[in-house]
Amino acid sequence: MQFHHHGYVSTDPRVLPAEGIGLDRPDELPDEMDVLIVGTGPAGMIAAAQLSRFPDVHTRIIERRPQRLEVGQADGIQARSVETFQAFGFAEELSCEAYHITEMAFWKPDTATPEHIVRTAQPVDDPQDVSEFPHLIVNQARILDRFAEFMERSPSRMRPDYGIEFLDLTVEDSGTHPVAVRVRHTAGPARARSGWCAPSTCSAPTAPAAACAPPSAAASTATRRTTPGV
Repeated sequence: MQFHHHGYVSTDPRVLPAEGIGLDRPDELPDEMDVLIVGTGPAGMIAAAQLSRFPDVHTRIIERRPQRLEVGQADGIQARSVETFQAFGFAEELSCEAYHITEMAFWKPDTATPEHIVRTAQPVDDPQDVSEFPHLIVNQARILDRFAEFMERSPSRMRPDYGIEFLDLTVEDSGTHPVAVRVRHTAGPARARSGWCAPSTCSAPTAPAAACAPPSAAASTATRRTTPGV
C-alpha cells in the first residue's frame, strides 16, 4: 500500500510531519530567505510545490493579487500536464471535477443554405493515445488550489504570501544572501533578501521605484535577502 509503506498512520497520510522551517514558519515575509518565487501562476506554484518538500530550504512565494486566483485564464489541460499532476498526487481528484475531451466537432456555413451551419468533421481528441490520462477542461484556479494544498501539507508548511508585488532586484558581490529584492506592500515598498529570485509566468513588472511607488511610500523600506540566481 503506497500510503503505508513506512507504517500505518491514523491521520491523513498526505499531511507530512512539519520539519525545518515548517516548525516555526513566520506569517510575515521575513527579512531573509533562501528562495523567493515571484507570482502564483502555474510555473511559480509548481516550483513552490517542489521546493516545499525541502524544509531546510526557506522558500517563499509572493503574489501581487490580494487573494487566490478565482477565475482561470487558461483552462485547457493537456494529458501530459495531467501526468505532472499525478506526480503531486492530485490527478485523480482533479479529473473527477473536470470536463473530459474525447472528441472535437468542426462546423462551417452550409453551401446550400449559408444561413445554416453544418458539421464537417468529428475526430477523436487523441487518436495516438499519447497518454493514459485524459485531455481536460477545468478552471485554472482549481489547479493552483491543488498545488497550494500540496504545499501546505508538506514538511515546510508553505503557503503563498498574497498582496506583495515585486518591483526590482539588485545582486551584490558579498554575503550569503546577496540578492536584494524590492517589493511593494500596502504600506509601501520594502526590500527582501534571498539566495534565489525565481520569476514565474505571473510575475509583476520590474519597473523602477519612481514609476511604481509614490514618494511618500518610497521612503519607507525594509531589507530582505535571498541567494544569487534568477
